[in-house]
Amino acid sequence: MQLYIFDLLLEGNPIMKQFNVVFGGAVSDDRNVEDVKKNLAALFKADPNKIDKLFEAPQVVLKRNVDYEQAMKYQSALRRAGAVCDVQEIIQDIGQQAATPSTPPPIPQQSRAHMVGGRKQSVHKPGLQKQTSKKSNRGPFLIILGVLMILIRVVRIILFGHPGFMDLFMGGLGVCWLITGIRMVVKKS
Repeated sequence: MQLYIFDLLLEGNPIMKQFNVVFGGAVSDDRNVEDVKKNLAALFKADPNKIDKLFEAPQVVLKRNVDYEQAMKYQSALRRAGAVCDVQEIIQDIGQQAATPSTPPPIPQQSRAHMVGGRKQSVHKPGLQKQTSKKSNRGPFLIILGVLMILIRVVRIILFGHPGFMDLFMGGLGVCWLITGIRMVVKKS
């Protein structure tokens, strides 16, 4: 059987999901509570007083963030010891988990800096204003480039006849450059 990444992302697929094994103090019907406590003390290699605390709490997570197979193994081992436990799915969004990086510590307000990609950046960069002014000077260049692109396509159509797909595409691109250049010049003035 082949398994594809798309199959792993299906909602009902337990492979990518994480589970908690939760114990609520319940024992199997055919078992005595004291015998189950002894079995759990032997299973966990724990002090009987700690096992008593497991039975006093309303719910205790015995194992966190395990895959489905591991959760079933824990549940089976606990069932053999006489304890009844639940396997609960942890609801999480994998995409959100991957996209959420650990947050850096906050920077004091007086430092006038902020974090970008884990690096300290100053609030005001002097080179930023120069870059914006260069971009606004592109308007006349785009107008000239757009007009030339349109003229070349018109001449090609006149000389060679029927326009091809590329002629129409490049002519449309010329019109886009022309309009963008005009908008940049109007916005600047």
